[in-house]
Amino acid sequence: MERKTRFTRDDVVSAAISVIDSEGLSQLTARKVATKMGASTAPVYSNFTNMDDLAVAAKMAMVEIMMELLEKPGEQLQFIDIGEGVLLFAKNHPYLYDALFLQTATSYDPGPEIMDRILEKMATIPKLKPLQPVERLILLKKMAIFTHGMASDICNGFFDQYQWRELLLLLEEVGEALVAASLRSPPRKEMDRDLLGTFWSKCNNSPNFGDCLETEGDSDE
Repeated sequence: MERKTRFTRDDVVSAAISVIDSEGLSQLTARKVATKMGASTAPVYSNFTNMDDLAVAAKMAMVEIMMELLEKPGEQLQFIDIGEGVLLFAKNHPYLYDALFLQTATSYDPGPEIMDRILEKMATIPKLKPLQPVERLILLKKMAIFTHGMASDICNGFFDQYQWRELLLLLEEVGEALVAASLRSPPRKEMDRDLLGTFWSKCNNSPNFGDCLETEGDSDE
């Protein structure tokens, strides 16, 4: 008697991502996931309580796919590489980008996690090390707004109006201008620093918001 194939949780997640990647988040159903696996819907519901739980697991796995594009193996990470990775993710996987960033957030919002992980990478970039942590956060927020706008255009079918090199050139020019402005920016008023340091930061969940925005010099004291 032929032994039945046992599908793991990762198998189900991979199949779900495949469905979303080709058809969009709104088309994610247990039947379509099962078809991708060549199975019945039993493995879907034996690994996940419902389709919402599966969608969350798929989004978490999508974050890892995108984060892998933010670095160039064997090379020193540059600030522009981060934006380029986001655009490449939107170009290669428009439905995945849409699912993560253009759909209404439900029980899982990937934004804060992604921002915090990118901030950790930014702290390793030599050119950005002179910046205090809150200034790196503000720089990232500025770049994210610009990059998200271009990525949204790509996902909405406007990519054909641009050449890929044109997008990268725009990204490079804006990124360099933002970094230069950050490096020569005078000290901020505390009120402005607190205001600009909130959006998409792990500080949002910190009971001591002021401590979260300490400068590196202050935290070493």
